Amino acid sequence: MTESMWGIWSVWRRYFAVFRKSFLYYLTTAFLEPILYLTSFAFGLGNLIGDVKVGNEMMNYQSFVFSGVIAQTVLFQGFFEGAYGGFFRLNYQRIFQAIATTPVTLSEVIWAELLWDASKATLASLLVTAIGIATGNFLWSSIILMIPVCFMSALLFGALGLCTAGYSSNIDQISYPQFLFVFPMFLFCGVFYPIDVLPDPLPTLVWILPLTSVNSLMRTIAVGTPFESYALAIIIAWVVVAIFMARRALMSRLVK
Repeated sequence: MTESMWGIWSVWRRYFAVFRKSFLYYLTTAFLEPILYLTSFAFGLGNLIGDVKVGNEMMNYQSFVFSGVIAQTVLFQGFFEGAYGGFFRLNYQRIFQAIATTPVTLSEVIWAELLWDASKATLASLLVTAIGIATGNFLWSSIILMIPVCFMSALLFGALGLCTAGYSSNIDQISYPQFLFVFPMFLFCGVFYPIDVLPDPLPTLVWILPLTSVNSLMRTIAVGTPFESYALAIIIAWVVVAIFMARRALMSRLVK
């Protein structure tokens, strides 16, 4: 099926028009969760820990956690917007079905949904990056390099969320990937501590999960840790697979 940029852009703008009405609420929720993590871990626990060893280098724990919270924000905002937001738009509001009756095709609606979920998650992650810059933990130039990495990562997690929405017959089923996949990444993929401290073979296994690679790239940009090229390759592979799975799940759900 041939997609047009006009159709995708039209649906994206429709989502943005709705989003503007709840923008202040979004800013509050987007800021609150990462700020709680930063206050608790970066400022609270960070004063007890001091520096942590990342690879062969020592790093201030506050900067370490700041960069990890950016990745965590992309994960949560992308996945939950795709999973819960996508589920409501698919099953209750029936937006996919309604727009597909217009000259916009179903395939274009799905692409717009993917890009919209990624856009919202990217915005939230850049807000956290701005906090890191304001507190002196990141260089101001890091936000420029963060944009493509955050968007690619948000596209990945948003697609995984949409895949979940497409395969879930009721909203309770979203909890399975949430607790079996998303939360384990949040706990073990290096948001709050270097994965090197985990017992073997966990450090090797968590590299299979995409958040580990996202964390690696975020810290390279934000605080200058060594660039690990395989992290970028892992993210790209996950993006391709996640988008394919999301589109397949939604198409199979909507096309009878």
